[in-house]
Amino acid sequence: MGSTEQSSKTNHTILGAEVTGGFLEGARLEFSQGLNCIIGGRGTGKTTILELVRHVLGLMPDPKRSARSRAHSVVQNNLANGRVRLHFQTRHGMRYTAERPWNDECQVLDEKGVATTISLERDRIFRADVYSQNEIEQIATDPEFQLKLIDQFEEEKIREINMGISQMLRDVSYSAGELSEYERRMADLAETVSEGSAIEEKLKGFQKQDAGPDAHLIQQAHSHKVLRDLEKKAIASLTAEFGTLGGKFQSYVDGLAQRLVGHVGANVVAGPNEELFRVLVERIQKFLAEFQTSVPWFQQECQNNLAALSLAAQELEGRHAVQEQAFRELLAKTQEEQGRLAERINLQKRQVEVTDANRQLEELKKQYADKSNKHWQLTSRLTLLRDERFRLRNAIAERLSKALSPTIRVTVSQFGNRQALVDLLSEGLKGSGLKYASLVEKIVQHISAEELTICVKQKDTTRLAESIGIDTGRAITIIERLAASQTLIKLETVEMDDLPCIELLDGRDYKSAAFLSTGQRCTTILPILLLESDRPLLIDQPEDNLDNAFIFETIVKSVRAAKSHRQLIFVTHNPNIPVLGEAERVFVLTSDGRRGSIVQQGTVDDVKERIELLLEGGRDAFLQRKIKYGH
Repeated sequence: MGSTEQSSKTNHTILGAEVTGGFLEGARLEFSQGLNCIIGGRGTGKTTILELVRHVLGLMPDPKRSARSRAHSVVQNNLANGRVRLHFQTRHGMRYTAERPWNDECQVLDEKGVATTISLERDRIFRADVYSQNEIEQIATDPEFQLKLIDQFEEEKIREINMGISQMLRDVSYSAGELSEYERRMADLAETVSEGSAIEEKLKGFQKQDAGPDAHLIQQAHSHKVLRDLEKKAIASLTAEFGTLGGKFQSYVDGLAQRLVGHVGANVVAGPNEELFRVLVERIQKFLAEFQTSVPWFQQECQNNLAALSLAAQELEGRHAVQEQAFRELLAKTQEEQGRLAERINLQKRQVEVTDANRQLEELKKQYADKSNKHWQLTSRLTLLRDERFRLRNAIAERLSKALSPTIRVTVSQFGNRQALVDLLSEGLKGSGLKYASLVEKIVQHISAEELTICVKQKDTTRLAESIGIDTGRAITIIERLAASQTLIKLETVEMDDLPCIELLDGRDYKSAAFLSTGQRCTTILPILLLESDRPLLIDQPEDNLDNAFIFETIVKSVRAAKSHRQLIFVTHNPNIPVLGEAERVFVLTSDGRRGSIVQQGTVDDVKERIELLLEGGRDAFLQRKIKYGH
């Protein structure tokens, strides 16, 4: 099924739709490339058609947003156990059919009716703009919806940037966590290293007390005493590792076999794709069989290493016995040295630990410097991506303002929506003893998240105090609180979105759409929706809350201009839109209370009696108004 008209190869176009089952059982629609209007009495299924199209395309609104969740219930209640088939052509001229029931995924067929692996939601081969009743007003009051509207004008570019930002946020967050762990480990090691000077002084004291020709031998003997303990620990640690490794490997192989085979259940192997899965199972079993052959070799190698370690331990024990005897004989020469033995050995052991900690600390510092540099590169890339996204949005806003001048003005403030930062700082400063609500407000107004992060990391209380206009004491508390929690890590990734502002010229002044009347809000947003795009535009009752004068003077003019470069599908109760907009296709719906149906579809001339009856109140009403108005 498809439109008899030649569809544009530069725009996405909905060619037709069929409904099987449910309230609109048997409904078939063939859409025009230009303006399509769906008319009918209340409860005939007009809104349902729009929502069914949106359902098939995977463009349903978030059900958690109560103001927009009605769309889901409309589809569920009116489609029931039926299904919808949607025929469409992409902007590249490819034709497909998408079929979807209420409670299952969409299946896409190619032009020959063969099933494809295409997902409309994932692969985004076809896009449309769909707005349910009252959603236009919601756009006017919600910055998030306004931003999505602006983004649609450079959808693919901004989507690509958003994907990059999402990935970069994950990378920066992970990197920040790594740096935080490095800082913790370095702080622990630095505490150990700080004991080094005191230990060295004490050992020097012992060395000064050493006298005679054996002084050097005594010092060396003490060092070797400590090393013997470390050598025994090294052998014991290696023995423990190899002792458990063999058993773990067998356990891993057994568990791997169960997991791999378990992924393919008996019902799958016996299903309609049995041959495919039997080949996979055979391949997995062959892999496991070959893997199992390595178990004996691996276990034998573990045993060989254990035997070698046992021999080494025995030999080391013998050597230690000889070395210990020589050590004690040396100490026996001086009673004073025997008295200081325990303390000296403990000090030397601790000195070895401090030396090792210092070595680890120096190595960590090098790694930390390298990771810090990489972290800086990540945050720089994140900043560049955010800047590029803002530049695109700002350029879109300027284009919209120019196209709709002077009536409508669109602007975007970078990072203007700072609520996420407010929430993060409020949570981080809870329990600090500060009146944090007013402090958070000052921070957000006078310093960026990036600058705040630098102040906290560098413990720069002076800079923070001067930036936000507070005393040093409170700045210290703020830095301590933020540094001691996960807030510091989150500060680098907090997503402060750009803040759009859509305004209407009211008299001499521009007023934000959020503060306008319901009618003015729709007056502000609808012209933006009607601007040029390669996506079909579907709106449920675009005339809602608008007076007929505005519809006639502005909307009809915009519709006639828009339909030349994009497909329009409107549900409407206003005769001005199909008649004066010169709709290429009008669908007339009726209902017997149990089922809705399309009683007629055609051009305005084809269905003018129906338009007159449904939208004008009938010929008599139309003539009565003519008499009253005198024309």
